[in-house]
Amino acid sequence: MNYFQFFRLIASIIRNRLLVLTILLLSAFTLAKDAFAEAPPNFIIFYVDDLGWADTSVQMMVSDPDSRSDFHQTPNLEYLAEQGMRFSNAYAPAPTCTPSRLSIQMGKTPARLGCRFVNDVVAYRKGLSWGDEVSMADILKASGKGYVTSHFGKGMAKDYMKTVGYDITDEYDIGPNGNFHGDYVDIKSRTPLPEEDPKRMNSLEESSVNFLKEYSGKQPFFMMVSHYAVHVPHAADPKLIEKYRKLPRGKHCKDADYVAVDQISHVQATGSWRLQYAAMIEQLDNHLGALIEVLKETDQFENTYVIYTSDNGGGLGPNGSLYGFKATMFEGGLRVPFVVSGPGVAKGAQCDVPIVQWDLLPTLYDLSGSHSELPKDLDGGSLRSVFTDGNKGSIRRPVEGLVFHYPCYFAAPISVVRLGAYKYMKQLITGETKLYNLEVDYSEENDLSAKEPEKIVKMEGILADYLKMIESEDMDEVYAARMEQIDGFENLATENYIREVAKLDPVTDRAKIEALYNEYNEDLERFTKNKVEVARNRVSSGWIGTD
Repeated sequence: MNYFQFFRLIASIIRNRLLVLTILLLSAFTLAKDAFAEAPPNFIIFYVDDLGWADTSVQMMVSDPDSRSDFHQTPNLEYLAEQGMRFSNAYAPAPTCTPSRLSIQMGKTPARLGCRFVNDVVAYRKGLSWGDEVSMADILKASGKGYVTSHFGKGMAKDYMKTVGYDITDEYDIGPNGNFHGDYVDIKSRTPLPEEDPKRMNSLEESSVNFLKEYSGKQPFFMMVSHYAVHVPHAADPKLIEKYRKLPRGKHCKDADYVAVDQISHVQATGSWRLQYAAMIEQLDNHLGALIEVLKETDQFENTYVIYTSDNGGGLGPNGSLYGFKATMFEGGLRVPFVVSGPGVAKGAQCDVPIVQWDLLPTLYDLSGSHSELPKDLDGGSLRSVFTDGNKGSIRRPVEGLVFHYPCYFAAPISVVRLGAYKYMKQLITGETKLYNLEVDYSEENDLSAKEPEKIVKMEGILADYLKMIESEDMDEVYAARMEQIDGFENLATENYIREVAKLDPVTDRAKIEALYNEYNEDLERFTKNKVEVARNRVSSGWIGTD
């Protein structure tokens, strides 16, 4: 082999090695690119308590100026809507908090879960618990994508959030994280929260921001921030309250909202002071802004689905153009604000397709790319298609229509079916029905039940079939369970009174015995009133409350 032959051999070896190295590098780059493109998205659900459909400065329906507030300021939510989509026909699972907070976690209607209203007496009689249900957190953790899950704030009715798949929670009290945590330091002592942390808004912001700083950009995450605001009793930063005092009046503000702070009555300050209500909503919006800022700092905003919504219709009306309010089955009690941004979500869009919060579990399952098995008895369907295609998208659910079943003993018991543009309502005591075409009459002013009897028949069939499938109890069973509960309270009060009196001396402890007797009688009077209320409600024909 001469010199030139040797040189060509060496050059050939080098070329081949370079070719192999190049191929390896290109392959590695391609794999890395694919891995980046398929990086699991993050999820944040920002859940507000009792926030009405028209309580933010985002216009939920472009054609309706009254679907936004002319007084409240939510610039961060406005930004989220610009970067994503708002839904004009979004629904909470129920018109009150407890069933909604359970339903959103499990992807099932409150009726299927057996928790239809606050203090569901049938659920308590049965001793129901939901710790074995599959939650949104469970679904993401089973995806194999390495999700870390967290929940901060108001929890469910009976079970702790840590029992349904959440790795990190702020639960610490003697009971699951209930509404008292929005009022007091803890349930047992009833010590008021410090003034610098109204409704725990600041501490919730701190916990959630710290979570993002620890995990955002390092590990796929799901975080649910579940606020106690804007539920009564209201509270907010005094400086923000004064800011709204100086702004031009909103059309719903009254002279009473502008009196001096020391002249505001306790009742007004805790439930109807509009300056404070506006300040509370802005504090929530500041929290949303802080989360968005951390997502941007960690380059995860574009890879994170941020969902902002409420657990039921507004408690402080009016609710824009909607009729009704919290605890009613009209649109004002069920329809809620809903804004989402994230990968693939159409920007600056409005979607009018009806959605409901029990759709979120299958949505997170779909968007995360999970291949684990979904529960067989879900009611929701993935929102991926409407997130990307808006009104051209569609939702496939296992059941027909949206069924809201509210067999409540302390309010008007009503069932609702939303199917396409139509809403069917049935009063569960009288059997009376209503029918509305919400596409043209979302204020529910024109009852079509007499004009479209075929719609009534179809939607009554959907309701009856669904309630039969889930073996739902009738109203007689609900009222009977409530009476049993009251009797139980009465028996417990009697046992406690006898036990405490037995510890005392009839002569030396006469004053204490008298105080215990008076307290016991007050309890008995209250239980008697409760029974009278049950009797009155059992014959009520009301649609909002009892007659």
